[in-house]
Amino acid sequence: MHNQIKTYELNNQSNEKIDFVLKKIEDLYDKFNGIKDAAHRHDYYTIVLVKNGTGTHTIDFKEFPIKDYSLHFVYPGQVHQFITTERPLGWVLNFSPVFLVQNNISQDIINRVYLYNVSGDSPPLNISKNEFEPFENFVKQIETYNTKNITYKYEAAGALLKLLFIQTTTICSLQINNTISAGTGVNNLLINFKTKIEKQFQSSHKVSEYAADLAVSSDYLNKYIKAQTGKSAKEFIQERIILEAKRLLLFTDKSNKELAYQLGFEEPAHFSNFFKKITDTTPGKFRQNHHTITE
Repeated sequence: MHNQIKTYELNNQSNEKIDFVLKKIEDLYDKFNGIKDAAHRHDYYTIVLVKNGTGTHTIDFKEFPIKDYSLHFVYPGQVHQFITTERPLGWVLNFSPVFLVQNNISQDIINRVYLYNVSGDSPPLNISKNEFEPFENFVKQIETYNTKNITYKYEAAGALLKLLFIQTTTICSLQINNTISAGTGVNNLLINFKTKIEKQFQSSHKVSEYAADLAVSSDYLNKYIKAQTGKSAKEFIQERIILEAKRLLLFTDKSNKELAYQLGFEEPAHFSNFFKKITDTTPGKFRQNHHTITE
C-alpha cells in the first residue's frame, strides 16, 4: 500500500543519474495529455515557474491554487501533487543537492527563499507580470545554453540558478514589509532555529531546549518567532514533528509504537494523543484516509 506514493530520482531518458534538467510545463502537459500526477516526492529540488496556468498544487498535505506569474518551490522529500485544469505555460527546473554544491549555491541562500514559512508550509510565491520577467529571462538563458554543445553549459545554468534564488529572496524581503533586514543577526536567529529543528526535532520537543542552544530565553524565542512568522516557536516544533509523522505513516509500514519511539515519544499513547490534538484525526485514520484518496 505504501508504495503507491513514489519517490523519484533525477534521471535522464536512459535512466542515468543527472544533476540538472529544465523542461517546459506545456511540453509535459502535451506529453501526458494533461498534468494530473499522483502524489509523489523527489530526492531533488524542483522549481515550477508558472507564466500562465490554473489548477491546484498540493505540497506536504496543503493545497494551493496555481496562478499566473507564480513560483512553486518543492524541496527533497516533500510530498506534492501538481494538477492543472488547462494547458499551462512555464518551466520546471529540477536539480540535485550535488548541483548546488558544485555551483557554490549555499544552503543559506536556499534557507532564505522561504525564511518565514513553517516547516512543511511552502506556499507559491505569487508575483506581478513585471516581477516575473527576470525569472523568465533566467530560464530562457538556461534554455539557450542547454541547446548549445558548450563545455561550461552546466556552470552557466548554475550561475543563472543562483541569480534566480537571489531575485527570489529580494522579492520575499520586500513582501515582508521591510520589518527586519534579511541580513541582520536577529534574522539569523530564525534561520538557526529552523536549522536546529531539522536536526533535533526527533529528540527535542521543548522550546526551552532550543532556546538554551541558541543562547536566548524561551520567552524571547517564542515572542520573536511569533512576531516574525505569526506562529510561535512551539508551533514550529510541533508542525515539524507532525510533518515527519505524516511522511512516516505514508511511506513506511511502521507500527504506532515504532513511530512514537522514532519521533521521541516515551509512550505510543502520547504520540497518538499529540497527533490527534494537532490534526483532529488519529494516525491510523490519517494513513487509511490518505491512501484512499491517492490510490
